[in-house]
Amino acid sequence: MDVLIRNAEGNLSLENREYAAKKLGKLNRYFNSATKVEIVHHEERQQHKLSHRIEVTVHADGLYMRGDEHDVSVHAAIDKVADKMENRLRRLKSRIIQSHRHKGRDVPTIYSELPDVDEDHGNGVVEHKKFVMKPMSIEEALLQLELSDHPFFLFRTESGQTELLYKRTRGGYCLLSPEM
Repeated sequence: MDVLIRNAEGNLSLENREYAAKKLGKLNRYFNSATKVEIVHHEERQQHKLSHRIEVTVHADGLYMRGDEHDVSVHAAIDKVADKMENRLRRLKSRIIQSHRHKGRDVPTIYSELPDVDEDHGNGVVEHKKFVMKPMSIEEALLQLELSDHPFFLFRTESGQTELLYKRTRGGYCLLSPEM
């Protein structure tokens, strides 16, 4: 697995790069075929303190996972994001195994060979909401997002395509449009 470290400010020491590569390289055990892990480091000023933001993207088994964390210590930020990613992967493995067992199918060997996880009873969905999606412009969707207390807004464009608008953590918005 390739570990690619992009250092936006050019100030991540070799020791911290090696620590990140070692810590995040352990995520490889959760995949059949992990191709690469991208790590991006940013320094940010928050309340007169220097904060390190670590963003990680894992490309494996035809999917990708992304996570980010920040802390005043680079090592702590790396540890936090590595733990977050590992927890996500454990939950994913648990869901896949439960789904196969529930449907009476054998669990694929690539998942049975991965590290064990605690069984999670239930699928984690605690609420189910339905709503009517009326066609609207992106500007109207932005307004609706600002009026709601949610970090995202799902809507149908005037051309009938479903899109998702969300607030970025570093400011601004992102519009997700599926390709069919």
